[in-house]
Amino acid sequence: MTNSKPPYTRMDVCNRSLETVRHSRNLGMEVLSAEEDGVRVRLPWREDLVGNPDTGVLHGGAIFAMMDQAGGMANSCRLYPNFEITPTIDFRVDHLHAPTPGKAVICYASCYRLTPNVTFVRLTTWEEGEEEGEPVATGLATYTRMKLDKNGRVVS
Repeated sequence: MTNSKPPYTRMDVCNRSLETVRHSRNLGMEVLSAEEDGVRVRLPWREDLVGNPDTGVLHGGAIFAMMDQAGGMANSCRLYPNFEITPTIDFRVDHLHAPTPGKAVICYASCYRLTPNVTFVRLTTWEEGEEEGEPVATGLATYTRMKLDKNGRVVS
């Protein structure tokens, strides 16, 4: 009898994703949880990520980058233990209000539909500690599925 459990977890896959994407490392993203139904990712508040120095608010582009990365990791969590590359096809973000200066933000992303070629992801971002409150941003995204062979090459 063989053990069919993979030697890595969803969290391992997500952390590897952060390690290999330079802008994710540079932004200081952190995976808080990685489950089949979704992933939670944290973006710290840092002065170098501020969009307007007069207000101290995180730049919307940094929030968008975190949300897109979280969406890709939500795909990985849903496809686990298989692995596919899932480049972004389309992404819509509604920035609902500016986060409080000095506060980190948390994104929850969930892949809610898989087709043979496309994944569909919902995302919500809140200020850290305010996950029950009004979101900072919400998003919907689609990603293309690129299957890999045993050697890590894209299968056409």
